[in-house]
Amino acid sequence: MKLLARVTLPLAAGALLLAGCTTVQPGTASPAGSESAAPSSENSSSAAPGGASTDSLQPCTLLTAADVSGYASSFEPATEKKLGGARVCSYQHKITDPSEEGMILSVAIRDTAPLASVNDTGNGVQDLQVNGRAAKEASSDAPLGCTVALGVGDNARVDVNATALNTVEKACQIAKDLAEKTVEPKLPKA
Repeated sequence: MKLLARVTLPLAAGALLLAGCTTVQPGTASPAGSESAAPSSENSSSAAPGGASTDSLQPCTLLTAADVSGYASSFEPATEKKLGGARVCSYQHKITDPSEEGMILSVAIRDTAPLASVNDTGNGVQDLQVNGRAAKEASSDAPLGCTVALGVGDNARVDVNATALNTVEKACQIAKDLAEKTVEPKLPKA
């Protein structure tokens, strides 16, 4: 029973963390005050100009079994699905012993969610640069996980997620590592 809980709990946690990043509000976004408008305009002038698009990207080509193999002894086969408007590819660590750490690594392509739409999932949203590209980090203690969102043009982003690990710090370290070394180099630059 404990093994079943260790396998299903990370899946549920990952789904909740992904769902926390999917809120889409109709209309046009506008800043609440002039102070918050300045940082977002700096971030939008990154390596992904306004014309870049995620339409032709496939999630399981951005994150492959070979890409995740170094993070745990073995993973279940990739799961590709649509979740909350995102095209998602995820890999769950195959747990063979109840003492093993859980882990779900995934990428979510959000064709109509700009970088500015990353939601605070509990620990705030931090601005980052990943290989010169504007990015944001959002982490959560419950469910435990971390998302590094990479801006693609003005209207899309790709989220790199690490969930169901033992600490937020480890989840964010893995998400940043995957974003920098694996996912960002495969994204359109213009």
